[in-house]
Amino acid sequence: MAPARPSGPRRPETLLHLSSEPVFLLGPAGGVLYVNPAWEDLTGVPAAEFVRREADAAPGVPPDLLDAFRPPPEAVAGAPASTTVLIRRPDGQRAWRRLEFWPHRDREGRPLFLLGVARPADQAPIAPDSPSMRLRAELWRVREQLADRLGLEALIGRGPAHRRLLDQVEAASACPAPTLILGPPGSGKRQVARAIRKRSGRPDSSLLVIDCAALPAELVDRELFGPPSARPDGGDAPRLAPPEGSTVLLGEILALPRDVQARLAVAIADPDSRGVRLLSTTSGDPEAAVRDDRLRADLYFALTTMVIRLSPLRERLDELPLLAQHFLERSNQRDVPRRVGFRPEAVEVLVRYDWPGNLRELSRVVDASHDRSSDDLIGPDDLPASIRGHLGAAYLPPPTPEEHLPLDATLERLERRLIERALKLARGNKSLAAKKLHISRTRLHRRIHELGLGSEPEPDATDGEQAVDPVGD
Repeated sequence: MAPARPSGPRRPETLLHLSSEPVFLLGPAGGVLYVNPAWEDLTGVPAAEFVRREADAAPGVPPDLLDAFRPPPEAVAGAPASTTVLIRRPDGQRAWRRLEFWPHRDREGRPLFLLGVARPADQAPIAPDSPSMRLRAELWRVREQLADRLGLEALIGRGPAHRRLLDQVEAASACPAPTLILGPPGSGKRQVARAIRKRSGRPDSSLLVIDCAALPAELVDRELFGPPSARPDGGDAPRLAPPEGSTVLLGEILALPRDVQARLAVAIADPDSRGVRLLSTTSGDPEAAVRDDRLRADLYFALTTMVIRLSPLRERLDELPLLAQHFLERSNQRDVPRRVGFRPEAVEVLVRYDWPGNLRELSRVVDASHDRSSDDLIGPDDLPASIRGHLGAAYLPPPTPEEHLPLDATLERLERRLIERALKLARGNKSLAAKKLHISRTRLHRRIHELGLGSEPEPDATDGEQAVDPVGD
């Protein structure tokens, strides 16, 4: 007997509902109008959580999953486009998919909706690949590789130097010996220290951050060895006060007073102190400090069982677009609306800047650009004037004879350099830097924030961490 034919044509939404391929519809404002059961199965989130009128209003959906819905700018402009995304389910499962976006308009050319289809990531796309979304897809792949290798998604980068850094982090994580992390200010030394701590097998232990340059010697001494009343009597060797299993991060170790250096060198050699992991950072030259008698040789050798050197951002320009996308996605988590990436012209400006503030400065610049932009893609005009106009003709197109002198940008660059110089001379002490600049501390704080010169807290800074006057590193 022949199979029974359907009694009549089915409604389009019924056909979408029965489709084995995950399908969704986006409205002109980016809100989700519809998802079918196959999409619910893929994402692990009920349709009721997804359907919304606004693009960024879905409190029941994880932010990463919400970002997967964001259509490429090409599709918003009316052209079919596709991109690769990582679907992260609430239960922890992950799946790579190729999302295709097909725009539909009414007879007057006004946008009606976008039809989205999720296909296997290794399947050849039908819709053209979106150039605007390639950097985001690469960032997600790098994060996935880091999660598989280190169990965390920090330390974004690529290339031989970055692979060598990951090798060093793995080696330092497997060995409880003291590790010194070298690098210019803002290069990510503290982030590397946190990665070592998380990877070392003691992720639940507390991390005590001590900034040797910003704290009085008495407070540093108390944090390391406890109050004088609790210390051993007589000639007993000093012992580290933090409990066994904890990690101590000493920021700017070269600023440690000589008498504290002597006690620390003895404490490190004490077998009873070896349950405390010591990590230290500096933006200076420790070998030169030993020669100049600013750093004790015995402490230098005790702290440098392993040494990790970080490069300045100006030597990592091939990684800069990926790092900028990483910071942009952090900005997206902080605020709405979300931006999907950078225009090529903006990336060109970023790559031509010399980044004296390194990763910390890049993070601030991306934050400011995210807030200024009114488009899905950040353009060169969204970047701070100090970035667009840095060093005049070296970073701008050749001026025309009738071009006016950029007074505001020039004054801002000069102010930035003076504040950076004062902070360097004051070793990060803002009160002392304000005195050197002959301005109030309140005004200095305000200008540091406005110019993007402040310390940048890491996204996991409060994860079991006890900070003592922490300063971004």
